[in-house]
Amino acid sequence: MFKKLRSMLRFLGSDSKLDSDSKTGLIKERNNITLMTQFRTLGNFNLGMGKIGPGNRVDIDQKILNEMYERVATGEFNISVNGNLPEICVDGRTDKNGSRKRAPSAAGGTLSMVYGVDLGDSESFGKKTELELTAEVMDILKNKKQPTGVHGDDHSNCGCGACSKAPDIYHHIVKQIDSIAALTSNYGISISDTEKAYVTEKATKRLNQSGFFAEDRSIVLQTARSHGADYEELVDAHNELGIALNTKAGTTVDRAAIRRIFGQQYDLFVVDAWTFDNAARELKPEYNNHDIARISKAIAIQNVATASVLGHSSLPIIPIK
Repeated sequence: MFKKLRSMLRFLGSDSKLDSDSKTGLIKERNNITLMTQFRTLGNFNLGMGKIGPGNRVDIDQKILNEMYERVATGEFNISVNGNLPEICVDGRTDKNGSRKRAPSAAGGTLSMVYGVDLGDSESFGKKTELELTAEVMDILKNKKQPTGVHGDDHSNCGCGACSKAPDIYHHIVKQIDSIAALTSNYGISISDTEKAYVTEKATKRLNQSGFFAEDRSIVLQTARSHGADYEELVDAHNELGIALNTKAGTTVDRAAIRRIFGQQYDLFVVDAWTFDNAARELKPEYNNHDIARISKAIAIQNVATASVLGHSSLPIIPIK
């Protein structure tokens, strides 16, 4: 699946391959400034229910923003990482020192694997709770000496949107699975009707399972930490202006470098999509190919749903070829 994704992103990254309907503007007027970009937005897929994105911002220069998009798309800001599994969150913010851990990113960090295996694995989890699944996944990875991680922030009880909004994200998956699948398909991850039905059925069961989701969302982070997950404390407000969809294996995007060059108000969500297959294989050591494919796609679904719940419809997707 990863090779197909890389090939599709190369296709989509070429201006000559994009027709006018596949571009975000799509020229639109906002505050008398003409906004134009070659990249599709969440809104192009009828997604983006949140507030984070350029359409809600008055503190950005569109010329600088377009330059950032173009340079990020070339892979200029990619840096190497040691791990090959999701470890830190897609969050574009940094810690108080202006840095982030140099590790692969997905929505919620290692929690993306918790939700992915919950939604995609064929094995019955019965009446296990979110906290029990979190502890189980963290223990599996710790026993394999794989690094794990979650994050909070300096001004809220549960500063990770993928964690704090997990029930809403499951609801969104059930309601918007067709739109989510349309987006993933556009970037090379094809989700069949059977796979869509499987994931939405699992999400619905969890939503109907009394007590599955912890009422105090911060306890999920505490559970992950008590079972070995590293913890980052991020600072400031969300300033993300795009989603960097990275398929360059062994790399992530340097958020701190983007801030240094373009300014503190220019941030990006970073999705290291190349890790999804790795994550699924790590959780299914018996090498069940059907489960591996479905878990990998469930992680992709969870990442898109998280972006849609948190992000504004104007949030563009920046494929890194």
